[in-house]
Amino acid sequence: MKTRDKIIQASIELFNDQGERNVTTNHIAAHLSISPGNLYYHFRNKEDIILSIYEEYARSLIIETMPEVTPDVKPLDAIILYMDVVFHAMMKFRFFYSNLPVLLAKNPSLHDKYVEVQSIISTRVSELLLSLKEADMMTFEQADLPDIVSILRLVNTFWLSFYQTQNNDKDINDAVFYQGVLKILVIIHPYITDSAMDEFLEARAMYRQRCQDSVAA
Repeated sequence: MKTRDKIIQASIELFNDQGERNVTTNHIAAHLSISPGNLYYHFRNKEDIILSIYEEYARSLIIETMPEVTPDVKPLDAIILYMDVVFHAMMKFRFFYSNLPVLLAKNPSLHDKYVEVQSIISTRVSELLLSLKEADMMTFEQADLPDIVSILRLVNTFWLSFYQTQNNDKDINDAVFYQGVLKILVIIHPYITDSAMDEFLEARAMYRQRCQDSVAA
C-alpha cells in the first residue's frame, strides 16, 4: 500500500476510535511511524486528509455502489440494498457523521464536495422511490416526493449523532446502524401498498433480527 493510502486508512481508524477533534497530523504520523514531513508531502493539513477521505467515501461506497432497479433487482430490494450501503458506509466513516456541521464549517472545499454528492444522492433516492411507485409497491403524492426524500436522508445523515446525544454508552456497533435502518422502514411503512406489504414486513423482520443478533453478539 502506498504511503498516501496508509495515511488515509490510519486517519479513518484514529478519527473513529478517538474522535476527529482529538487527532492531529502528528498523531497520525506517529501512528504510522513516519515523520510529519513525510505526511505533509502527501497532505497539506488535516482538513486535506478529511477531504480525501470523503472523496473516497463518496466514490467507492455511495455513488459507484448505489443500486439501480433492473429486471433482476426488484424496487424494494434496491431500497434495502441502498440502506445497507449507506449504513455500512456510516460504520466505516462514523467520525464524519458524528461531527458533520463542524467539519463542513471548517473546510469550504469539503462543504462544496458534500453538497455536490448529496445532490446526486437525492436524485438517486428519488428515482428509487418513483420506481417503487411505478411498481405499485408505494403510493404517495408526487408533490410530497422531495419532502419524503429529505426526511429519509435526514435520518441517514444524523441518526448517528442523534444516537450519541441520547445515550450515555456511546459505543457504536452494528446494532446502532440496524436501528437506523429500522427508523427508515418506519418512515416508508405508511406509503407501502397492500400488494407489497408482505414483502415489506419480511424485510423489516430481517432487520429486526439482525439488530437483535448484533445486540446479543
